[in-house]
Amino acid sequence: MTDSVPPAFQVEAVAEGEGTRFAVTELGGTTRHYHVTGGEQADYIAFYTAVAHDYGTRIPHRFDVPVSEAKGPAWQPLLTENVSPTILSGYGDPAMLKTPDGYYLVATSNDAPDAFPILRSTDLQSWEHLGFVFPEGHAPEWTAQGRHVADFWAPEMAKVGDEYWLAYTAREKSNALAIGLARSPSPTGPWTDLGRPLLSGGVMLYPPADPNAPKPAMSGGVIDSHIFIDADGEPYLFWKQDTNGVWPRPLAGLLREHPGLIAELFDSEEDRRTAAFAAAVQPWANGRRPMERFFLMQPLIDAALGSWPRVRRVLEEFAHAGHIIEAMRTPIRGQRIARDGTLIGEPTIVLANDLDWEGHLIEGPWVTRQNGRYWLFYAGNDFCTPNYGIGVAVADHPLGPYEKHLEPLLKSTRTWWAPGHASVAPGLDGNPQLFFHAFFPNTGGYNAFRALLTTPLRFTDAGVEVG
Repeated sequence: MTDSVPPAFQVEAVAEGEGTRFAVTELGGTTRHYHVTGGEQADYIAFYTAVAHDYGTRIPHRFDVPVSEAKGPAWQPLLTENVSPTILSGYGDPAMLKTPDGYYLVATSNDAPDAFPILRSTDLQSWEHLGFVFPEGHAPEWTAQGRHVADFWAPEMAKVGDEYWLAYTAREKSNALAIGLARSPSPTGPWTDLGRPLLSGGVMLYPPADPNAPKPAMSGGVIDSHIFIDADGEPYLFWKQDTNGVWPRPLAGLLREHPGLIAELFDSEEDRRTAAFAAAVQPWANGRRPMERFFLMQPLIDAALGSWPRVRRVLEEFAHAGHIIEAMRTPIRGQRIARDGTLIGEPTIVLANDLDWEGHLIEGPWVTRQNGRYWLFYAGNDFCTPNYGIGVAVADHPLGPYEKHLEPLLKSTRTWWAPGHASVAPGLDGNPQLFFHAFFPNTGGYNAFRALLTTPLRFTDAGVEVG
């Protein structure tokens, strides 16, 4: 490891209402003051943009990644604005279900008062907002609720036997992310929750109470549940282990302990300064709410993804980073589930992020059976940025083994950014369609609007094609 030590920062922070006042001092320099007026991602992007101007750190969400062809493939926009004032951020993580009386769509609602909008269409053009799975005041008792507290993500509706199941992600009151299950006789509800998590997310165990103790595994949480019904009617549950949410602060802490490691991880001066700043702000981030921790660490995540193969290699060779490398692996698991909601047997890891384009995560699994084989669509990389894309893998059994296509099936274009979290349903002509979300160009982030788009799919012996 190099003996050179990057610029060091001292960061002092004080909460003020919904915002924070920061005092930032670079070693040997003057102190500058910043006021983050709120706790949303846009507030922190503005803060880090100012820090980048003053101290030469990385500009957050610098949207300069290469995109595909100028006009984009045959992606048809279906919903490009909120159809109701109670739908606050569009149609992220869209799950489409086709029934005899039309298409039903459910989508992420984040921390909005009403959780999981339900929409219906008969022609994929005109949409009727039918309400919410959990209207304000009716969310399950076990879930954390309220603005800046709740996180209701990735609902998905499936017909299992004579009833409808809705699997979803929610934050427990412990702040761990978990998977819930609700049932209804109809796609429009009313929905009856299990009254407890179907899968509990556990807790983030780092740092331990004893600073000299070995660093334990970081469980993070479980998110992005998917219910697949096989040809014989047997249901399977798929989900993602969400450890990507817990490695950035441990990495920043490691850089506090070993500042010389920064030069090994990053080549550019701005990314070295970014890492040094993250190390300085990490103690404050440790005490913030989960999504705010993510916002505070976002520039470090961006820097790591910008040099991903190098960062991963250096950390793999560093003796004290095993727990961080472990958390940078986000497996997707699958398991049979009985009609009464009981999980059967043991879970199987069906995919993990092992391609460079996927970066520090894969998520949003969706399995469809086509031409006698099982196709697993998934999203990879950072959902906030144009690096996000949709990949696909194929297997001869729902639980694999799966063989990935080496390149993303969909990636950002000049027209739409960060396509992700797809679902598959028959189109109006009966042929399979991919339904997914994407940001308008130059936008992205938590609670930013995500549009609903679709594209036809063609499955062949050689693979799958879009458009």
